[in-house]
Amino acid sequence: MVSGLFIGILFGGLLQSGQFCFVSGFRNILYQRNTRFLTALLIAVTIQSVGFFALESAGLLHIPEGNLPITATLAGGLLFGAGMVLAGCCGSGAWFRSGEGLTGTWIALFAFVVTMAAAQKGSLKHWFEPLLQHPAQPDTIYKTLDISPWFLVAFLIILTAGLLIYQHYHPRYTPPSQGRFNYLPLNITGLLIGILGIIAWVFSAEAGRNFGYGVAVPSGNVIQYLITGQQRYFNWGTLFVIGIFAGSMISAIIRKEFRLTLPPDGITVVKRLAGGIVMGAGATLAGGCTVTNSLVATAYFSWQGWISTFMIMAGVWITSYFFRAGQCRL
Repeated sequence: MVSGLFIGILFGGLLQSGQFCFVSGFRNILYQRNTRFLTALLIAVTIQSVGFFALESAGLLHIPEGNLPITATLAGGLLFGAGMVLAGCCGSGAWFRSGEGLTGTWIALFAFVVTMAAAQKGSLKHWFEPLLQHPAQPDTIYKTLDISPWFLVAFLIILTAGLLIYQHYHPRYTPPSQGRFNYLPLNITGLLIGILGIIAWVFSAEAGRNFGYGVAVPSGNVIQYLITGQQRYFNWGTLFVIGIFAGSMISAIIRKEFRLTLPPDGITVVKRLAGGIVMGAGATLAGGCTVTNSLVATAYFSWQGWISTFMIMAGVWITSYFFRAGQCRL
């Protein structure tokens, strides 16, 4: 189980050193016509997809099967995207930005984890359950189409290669030099996150948790464990999210980027608080955050993963028209 902590530390370090930010990455697709983050994300997804299905073919991994609560997925994705802009971070971003010392993100993180805990086991559960009880099925694209998943893996490889070629011949943005420590190139960050994602699933499964990276539910479990002390909430995923915070802080200190920063005004505090609550509600309905859906579930071609990702993007785009999230360094 302790492997969750070490993998979380590595994941947090990669997020911080590569500034792997879903908020600015999704926003820039529309408002800057910039596909740098999308390309890096697809690199991570593609690598995991190849690894997941190769390990499943070898009998070393089991791809989960689930249902698709379509209304909840659509609404949850849209809410989560809106919450990301208000909070200035996503679920994983809340942990790694907190590790950089951004106290406004601490507020968003607190609101997010409390909302997740209340929606899973607490006073908000009865509000969400009705929307989650009318699923369509099945929840994998290749089973719906009755084809081998390797056809979709091949398509994903071609799509990612196409974006890499386009990015090479149409460079739109060069990250600024940071002196002694340059930021890790975004595509390299995606590559390493993808490889680590395969390793994460293997070790997570050995600990009795059949999934890879996950942030939303484990975040709620942190609060559940602190309040109830029940050992079932202290698991691989719980240690993983704590590791994200620790890994980001270590990276930020090494890079001399750790500094306690207060929110500039009261409006920002309210936005961060509201964003965390909205993200928690959205993640509950959509079956997870950007890490669970956009990074992992897309890799095994879950309908919920892909649909919620597009809805999260839509939520980010719509809300960014009215508010600008400004915590990303790149």
